[in-house]
Amino acid sequence: MKKQKKYNLWPLKITVFTFFLSVSINVVTNLLIEKVSIVWAFFVLVCVVLIGIIFDIVGIAVTSASETPFHARNAKGIPGGKEAISLIRSAEKVSNICNDVIGDTVGVVSGGLAGAIVTIIAVKYHNGDEMFLNLVLSGIVAAVTVGGKAAGKNVAMTKSHDIIQGAGIVMHFIKNIFTFGKAGGKKQKKKER
Repeated sequence: MKKQKKYNLWPLKITVFTFFLSVSINVVTNLLIEKVSIVWAFFVLVCVVLIGIIFDIVGIAVTSASETPFHARNAKGIPGGKEAISLIRSAEKVSNICNDVIGDTVGVVSGGLAGAIVTIIAVKYHNGDEMFLNLVLSGIVAAVTVGGKAAGKNVAMTKSHDIIQGAGIVMHFIKNIFTFGKAGGKKQKKKER
């Protein structure tokens, strides 16, 4: 008998996920930009750029961290230990999601936000230099993003265990928030028996 060939569906899954993530982020940020003042629009833009930098740092840290230090933390029941091990064991996928999916999507969104802000400024202040403003703001966004990621790479490689521990703790608490109702329900059923 011939062995059936296993297909790696990860690229297809991540492509579809990226499409929906990008559309969702674009819709949310564009709705926010339309409803807020210029100051808040810049704040949203800065937050989007920071998200890209932070996820890039996590994506690099996960590929340079080893899981050994987290086994002791997990054995002691320290929150985030189990999640940190899971992140490191899935380093390839985690890095792909953090660096490529979120990082690249946020990069595209930040460029679109910069264009939207320039349009708002041009309409609100009747500024005819829309092209110049767009070039300057897009250049600033690109420079801050690339500079932030460059600075973050050094931090990610030298402090990889601290970063992954932090990411593990965040994951632990998010997981507990979403499983709180389920866990409470299970405990209640056990008591009833």
